[in-house]
Amino acid sequence: MYDYSYNMELNSKNRAESKWHSLFRKRKVAIIDPENSTERWYTHLSPAAMVMSGVATIFIIFLLLLTLVAYTPLLDMLPGYRTDASRARQTLIRSLIRVDSLERKLNDMLIYNENRILVIDGKTPAMSSVRSDSVAFDKNIVPPSKADTLFRRQMENDRHYALNTTATQQRTTINAVKPMEGIIADSFDAKAGIFGIRMVSAPESQVMAIADGTVLAVDWLPESGNSIIVQHDSNIISIYRNLSGAIVTKGQRVAASEILGYSAVEEQSEKMFEFEMWMGGKPLNPESYILF
Repeated sequence: MYDYSYNMELNSKNRAESKWHSLFRKRKVAIIDPENSTERWYTHLSPAAMVMSGVATIFIIFLLLLTLVAYTPLLDMLPGYRTDASRARQTLIRSLIRVDSLERKLNDMLIYNENRILVIDGKTPAMSSVRSDSVAFDKNIVPPSKADTLFRRQMENDRHYALNTTATQQRTTINAVKPMEGIIADSFDAKAGIFGIRMVSAPESQVMAIADGTVLAVDWLPESGNSIIVQHDSNIISIYRNLSGAIVTKGQRVAASEILGYSAVEEQSEKMFEFEMWMGGKPLNPESYILF
């Protein structure tokens, strides 16, 4: 007895195999001259090869566009991507960095010329202040005299004009150094939500501890990058944000001017180095305690 169901199943299987093999069967693709119907050019391609060629072409175009966006100012030409104010701000920051570098070089040249004149006159040249991130500089320009110290102590202990009646009213002093060599772009403004300062400098500049202390935390956040929090004396906390990397760990004891990490590589306003000082949950103006 003839089995029709088996025959139909076999035919459907053969048709499926033939369709699969047809995807890899080469076809002739030719360019024909319409005037005399002669072949100008021809090649043999399969449908699968044509699909793979299309995918490869799309992938190459995608890589080309990605390269143009990453390494050329193509996005700046698009309307609405960046405002004129942000472009002007970035240009200003870069100009400030160049001016600061030129000022340092000019100062070094002046010191060098002055020392040359002293050597020619037979005198001993003065020691020039060589900038080094690993050397801590004393920021006390005029140290307090003995009379001034006694006067301050008398005023603090006076009943009517006592300055130490409460811990919050006492003026905290700290012998601090700059956290980084650079230029202040945004100053402290608590009303505007700026609880510290923002500085620009050369990429990968060394970020140093302002004073002796203990590292409380080393965190990373998408909006502020790598951040380091250091606890100092007098209940003062210093915070360093937007670092490209940290070389200290939580609980580590650090000294003044010891390197904590490095500033970000990018020279954009979103990646500027941010520095904050807090005491008793209240922000402090770093420019009131540190000579920048």
